Amino acid sequence: MPSISYNKIHDLFRRLLENIQDIIVIGTCGLLFALMVKTLLSMYFTLAQPFEFQYVASELIYILVLVEIYRLLIIYIREHRIAVDIMIEVGIVSILREIILHGILEINPLTILTVSVLFFSLLLLLRYGAVRKEEVEVFDRGSFLEEFRGSLENFSKRREKTINTIED
Repeated sequence: MPSISYNKIHDLFRRLLENIQDIIVIGTCGLLFALMVKTLLSMYFTLAQPFEFQYVASELIYILVLVEIYRLLIIYIREHRIAVDIMIEVGIVSILREIILHGILEINPLTILTVSVLFFSLLLLLRYGAVRKEEVEVFDRGSFLEEFRGSLENFSKRREKTINTIED
């Protein structure tokens, strides 16, 4: 009976934990998508009521924040890295949403000053922090079914490779 080395067990657990993390991220993406649909439906039903600019603007910005978080999770699934530039952008847009929701005239001047300093530091970090990475597609994307079929083929290849590695 071949013995499994410590490194192979370590790699196996690492891959297992990465796969579990991917499942959690995919579930989070599904929840974010459902939340976006729910928000759009609630906005649709409020069209029959009198128009409230603050509510509509706040909900639209909220959907944009959810889209950015969704994009962040997709990048994580694809590249297994956290895109700090997108996190900074989400933070900026979220703060702007809260300011629009509460109204600039109703916010304490000290809070406005601290938010301004936060904006300035986030913008400096985004501009000069070298955290922005250019996203480039390395290949032409096919249809959804082709992408799904390719993902299944890659999964089966990795599974066979893992089984062969364990057997060796």
